[in-house]
Amino acid sequence: MAIELSELKTKSGHPVLRANFVKEVTVADAQGYHAKIIPGAKYDGWGHLVVGNITGVSGEVKKVLSSQKTDARNPVPVALILTSALARMAASLTMRITDNNNSDSFKSEEDGLAWLDGRMAEFLRKR
Repeated sequence: MAIELSELKTKSGHPVLRANFVKEVTVADAQGYHAKIIPGAKYDGWGHLVVGNITGVSGEVKKVLSSQKTDARNPVPVALILTSALARMAASLTMRITDNNNSDSFKSEEDGLAWLDGRMAEFLRKR
């Protein structure tokens, strides 16, 4: 599978889905992942820690991954792990332009999980 999934918990015990993009992600791979995170699915309401080759996905795959129907006022928190400073800067700019304040990029998984811990508490309070 192109996207390996594992279940984690933050220090406070909030559920997080770790998605590791290990090889080229096809539209079918993205649709399979998407089916697991949509409202009512197994990972509905979980935070997301996304690692691996996430900058190399095609435009079609990005459309599938961004098509999740969520509450625009309270989207699920997503931490993107990007080792490149340039990639983090580009991701940050994109998130600001799209007014997505529940996603952020980080250099390490530890930093991403720490951020998710606080964001999940807020997300769950608003739910």
